[in-house]
Amino acid sequence: MKLFRKRNLINASIASAALLFGTSAFAATNQATYPGGGGVTLTDSNTVTVTAAALAIVKEMRDLSGNDLGASTTLASGTKFYFVLYVDNNTSLDLSNVRFIDDVDTTGTGFTVDTASFEILNSVAAPGIEMDAAADAAWAGNAAWLALTWAALDPAVGADQLDWNVTAANRVTVGSAGGNTQLDIVKSTGNITTEPRRAAVRFQVTVN
Repeated sequence: MKLFRKRNLINASIASAALLFGTSAFAATNQATYPGGGGVTLTDSNTVTVTAAALAIVKEMRDLSGNDLGASTTLASGTKFYFVLYVDNNTSLDLSNVRFIDDVDTTGTGFTVDTASFEILNSVAAPGIEMDAAADAAWAGNAAWLALTWAALDPAVGADQLDWNVTAANRVTVGSAGGNTQLDIVKSTGNITTEPRRAAVRFQVTVN
């Protein structure tokens, strides 16, 4: 028997439209000189604003019927269930080039990943949904959670946002690492605090 906890911390790198994952870019202030000399003072000709978003990434456990297994649960060896990773864009910005990573324990005391089960919420082209009242109710339920639109993801590097076991062994990477499509999470058209846009990935594992 094994005890697992939901909402585990996972490695994350998230960038807004103004701050991309990777090498930093620096903008110079005014580099001009006054050709006539003298006591003329030049002011900065440009103002640079970089806005970064710090977002929470949540990891849930759900049984195959969609029931949330809660903060802690005991599962027998051989039990199959979902890991769900999601992030809410509760900012006023469209987020560009979002990445998050989950290292999965695939040892004898860990899990076996079903590589045919990776799915993204909504679609590869338009990931995520706005968490209005109906979506909140569906997420809190079981059958309704299962009935949400989920689109298949290829575990290998390809034309979607997922890389499993390619960039690093036994690692789920969501985003552009490994040559995949980058994950963009647009801002909500509703209240960004109470109705954020949620991007989510789920996959099935079996307890070893």
